[in-house]
Amino acid sequence: MTSDTIEIWAGILGLAYLAAAGLYLEVLSAGKRNDASVDYGLGRHVRPHPVKVRHSR
Repeated sequence: MTSDTIEIWAGILGLAYLAAAGLYLEVLSAGKRNDASVDYGLGRHVRPHPVKVRHSR
């Protein structure tokens, strides 16, 4: 291997490390958010709450 190849692989591995660290921190911060914001994520459906009807007498 030449020194140029080693530098290219070092750069690729460095970028992969930064990307993995960013994803890890994003997952950690997503767990600290409110549960209400999680309900609106992909594939989630909000169940409608039944409407309370007041009867006038």
